[in-house]
Amino acid sequence: MKSFTTFILTITLVASAFAAKPAPTPPVGDAWESFWRSVKVYPPPPRDFLEGSYNGRIVNLTQGRLSDETVRAWVLADLRRGRGDTYSGTTLRRDIADSGVFGPPGLNGTGDVIDGERSRGVVMWEMEDANEVAAAAVIWVPPEERKKYPAVGLSEYVIVLEYLPAPRSVTPERIYADGRREPIALPPASNAPSWQIDIGHFVDHAVLGPLWYQQLGFTCIPNDGSVLGHYCGLLKP
Repeated sequence: MKSFTTFILTITLVASAFAAKPAPTPPVGDAWESFWRSVKVYPPPPRDFLEGSYNGRIVNLTQGRLSDETVRAWVLADLRRGRGDTYSGTTLRRDIADSGVFGPPGLNGTGDVIDGERSRGVVMWEMEDANEVAAAAVIWVPPEERKKYPAVGLSEYVIVLEYLPAPRSVTPERIYADGRREPIALPPASNAPSWQIDIGHFVDHAVLGPLWYQQLGFTCIPNDGSVLGHYCGLLKP
């Protein structure tokens, strides 16, 4: 599942400030509800909103520093994070985007998109996943490389994802508060793969389970001469 922030960069949106109404105080519940209440999210998202399957290729490029089992766990954690990001964006849940669970408040741009859509009276997006993760790699970044490019903010390990476009069987739509529906304009479908690099760290959350905290996330072009392109190029066949 592609990062929601990356996906929406292909869509022209109007971003403006949106003041969310205070959430009502929820009743005391189990650990799931209690956790989300603790980060000011209510109502809590569905209990299975992070779950999904993955059968793509996983590559260990940590030079022996992490086991294949650990690398697989980190990749699956990043995919779970991506589902959370996507859920926040398509349901226009600014409270989830600002919770600090999947990344810094705002989720590296998702919050701005939510503000723009809410300001237009949109309450949610109805859409299917437009991309499929075909391959993923956990890559170790040497300390000297991180020092050489401080502005990029590379973490000790980064995760690179390769996406293949999935066929669109349903036209994505905006749903307005008054019930109106409006197709979301998307660029023409392409058969070309795309790449994303997720900078951050692994978290084994006591309530939510394994996650990758995305400090920063970028689309990248393999071997384009940039440092991000270099690391994305390591996954390219």
